Amino acid sequence: MKNKFILLILCGLLVVFAPAKVFGEIKNNNCYNCTIDSNLTDFDNGKYWIQKITYKNGETTTINPVDKFSFIMKNNNFIPNVDIQNEYGYSLAPVRIIVEELGGQVEWDEQKNTASIEYKNNKIKMSTGDKNAVINDRVVVLPIAVQMIDDRMNAPLRALAEIFRADISYNIDIMPFGNPLISIDTRTKKVTKEEAVKLASDAMERAYKTFLKNNRYVDGSDTSNIVLNEIRQKIDDIEYKDELAGYWILKGPYEILVDKSTGDLLFKYGTNGNGGSGSYAEGICSVNVNDLDVFVAGYFAG
Repeated sequence: MKNKFILLILCGLLVVFAPAKVFGEIKNNNCYNCTIDSNLTDFDNGKYWIQKITYKNGETTTINPVDKFSFIMKNNNFIPNVDIQNEYGYSLAPVRIIVEELGGQVEWDEQKNTASIEYKNNKIKMSTGDKNAVINDRVVVLPIAVQMIDDRMNAPLRALAEIFRADISYNIDIMPFGNPLISIDTRTKKVTKEEAVKLASDAMERAYKTFLKNNRYVDGSDTSNIVLNEIRQKIDDIEYKDELAGYWILKGPYEILVDKSTGDLLFKYGTNGNGGSGSYAEGICSVNVNDLDVFVAGYFAG
């Protein structure tokens, strides 16, 4: 009962992470929030707690600490619940879903078990059981053969991305429980690593000035001053940490994701899969430098 009560309190805290429009329009499905699923979790006798990821578009994914799940995003927008299979160290993805997400068209020849793909004046053919793909009459050898899985043609995801001239990255530090995040990006990159650090530093300065007006947490007490000094130091020390195909990842008051194409800023908040507490929450949210509670989560609450 105590854990369920904590979950009710958590609902109020999640307002901190409500998506906001900052540094231009942030649309589509680039944010998520992960919390304990109180309906599926047996708090008293369960071996582990079940987490529910809710994306910005309202779709959900259920995960646990045992079963691995591969997440995928295209141009920094999550594509929920794509069935990614791992074979011999390669990620296999449904061809039709990936091609259509990238803007291509697919026709399926059931008799020949062949997919004909059209994308930006390019014609591509793949056949199940074959490692050879034909691109504009040129043969390209795939690392493993195309396969039929649950009545869907699946192909190596990295090879698909490279065929479509898309950037692709693989990361295990963003999503809960170290689950892999595969990022595919087809956009023109306009923001350099150095520009990303400058954008984030300027934004955090503005956010900090806003937060100093929050009389609820900035109250002159020793506890408040210690936390403020910690936030201040992390703002001063913002630096590059890693990157995805479409984001620069910076180390700051939270992990800061800077869109390589638009310069939009997002926070990665919470700990990676540490769901042992009823107040657990993590996710990605857009940065609102005018939010009085911008630095509450993880420092003063949650």
